[in-house]
Amino acid sequence: MTDIPAGNITFLFTDIEGSTKLSQDFPEKLHVALERHNQILKEVMDSYNGFIYDMIGDSFFCAFENAVDAVKAAVQIQTELKKEIWDEAVIKVRIGIHSGSAEWNGERYMGYITLARTARIMEAAYGEQILISNNTHSLYLEGSKTQSKKKSEIKSSSHRVFEVNFRDFGERRLKDVIEPIRLFQIESDGLREEFPPLKTLDARPNNLPIQLTSFIGREKEMKFIKEELKLHRLLSLTGAGGAGKTRFALQTAAEVIDEFENGVWFVDLSALKDIALLSSTMITALGIKEESKKTSDETLIDYLKDKEILILLDNCEQLINACALLTERLLSSCPRLKMISTSREAMNCGGEFTYRIPPLTQPDPNQNNTPEELIQYESVRLFIERALSVNPNFRVTN
Repeated sequence: MTDIPAGNITFLFTDIEGSTKLSQDFPEKLHVALERHNQILKEVMDSYNGFIYDMIGDSFFCAFENAVDAVKAAVQIQTELKKEIWDEAVIKVRIGIHSGSAEWNGERYMGYITLARTARIMEAAYGEQILISNNTHSLYLEGSKTQSKKKSEIKSSSHRVFEVNFRDFGERRLKDVIEPIRLFQIESDGLREEFPPLKTLDARPNNLPIQLTSFIGREKEMKFIKEELKLHRLLSLTGAGGAGKTRFALQTAAEVIDEFENGVWFVDLSALKDIALLSSTMITALGIKEESKKTSDETLIDYLKDKEILILLDNCEQLINACALLTERLLSSCPRLKMISTSREAMNCGGEFTYRIPPLTQPDPNQNNTPEELIQYESVRLFIERALSVNPNFRVTN
């Protein structure tokens, strides 16, 4: 294609399910399978006027001028992959589609919220599944006014006619912890229709608060912390006030929620002054019923002792000693419990892993950076996204 989609764009992201396991089980055959996978995706996206602007590993990132082409491409991709005869290394792709504002700056798309939402929608899906947002669903119906409001006809490369339907999953909370979004599954003749529950926050019990803004940057730090949480049962995030400890902790909890059968729970201690109320504050946050014959500590331990659960203790600095004592008692009594704390200082508990939140990456003011170079820095990306939320016409220029 010659024109790069701009303005209100429909993005289609793909990812191979279980690619790491495939590389371990079929190291020699996976290379051939990936070549065929890449060929299918490139041919299909090109035939529907898709602009593949990035490929990372086995993931494709594609932009479309309209939602109809994106939906057609997604169905076509799954159809072609399903009829392919794979030699043991079976490729199953999950697809997420979302429409929103973004602008091409010559090297990449600017529109972090739209791109992040597309990625989260894809991550909620399983191999062979296609998920789309309400934005895309509405645009698709609008672009298909001459057809039925609930289904349309799409021809594959073999000229066979497919009927497309949309299964409404209602509003779901994605793992970006911002407001819920209505999701639909695309269904078509010959494609798999039944899947496990979507991998959204709703799939596990939690009380993670909805955030008003998106989480930007800190990709390396997030990857590091998730690995450390596998090795340690207590992870303390420290840093000065305003460093972003709470937001980072909330995003971490959302990212790892699938690993905790009994969910993740947020305990806000910012307004608590009385150490005697610490346990009861946790009980309230977890939705536990207090028992008159037991102390608050005993109630907590009895409830948590058999549960696989993650608790996020936020703003521990004003009650640091009391938090440390209770945390040690809970962890020693509840073998499947893990905890994340945020504080200006460490708890100094046994087995604690402490991580100081670094500042967002910033450009050197003495360097004459171009706009393209500036947006590689997290602090600049954060500023741009916040500016765009106030003024959609904002642009970084020379």
